[in-house]
Amino acid sequence: MPSRATILAIVTLAGCQARPNVAKPPATDVPVVAPAPARIAFAIISPRAGDTLVEGHRYTIHWMAPDTFRINLGAAMGGHDKGMLLRDAPAHPDSLVWNIPVGYVTGFGPASSDAMRLRLENARNPDQWTEIGPFTITGGKR
Repeated sequence: MPSRATILAIVTLAGCQARPNVAKPPATDVPVVAPAPARIAFAIISPRAGDTLVEGHRYTIHWMAPDTFRINLGAAMGGHDKGMLLRDAPAHPDSLVWNIPVGYVTGFGPASSDAMRLRLENARNPDQWTEIGPFTITGGKR
């Protein structure tokens, strides 16, 4: 049977941590603590908060997400859902050309909205999400 020091060395090499104990516990009492989960790169790169986009123009939305993710990308104006731009799509390519329709904001009366947001989420686990905004969408010429 391996010694406690050998067991601790094996556990440490595996990237785990063991609780030191001065008493000689049985070998089955060696607790193993799982390593912290790795942080994932998951973000919307553009547009950015404070940007102004114009109805009738095309913009590229860029994001970062793990290759293994399938994603949802939605838009909101203030507290109102403006719909999904992507649903259950592969994370790569990591961009979408968004042609903002004329009337996307102005069709509801205002000349612009400075309360626009985009939400990117893991389609398999919606608890993993990120959001960007607020940014502005306006009608008229740029």
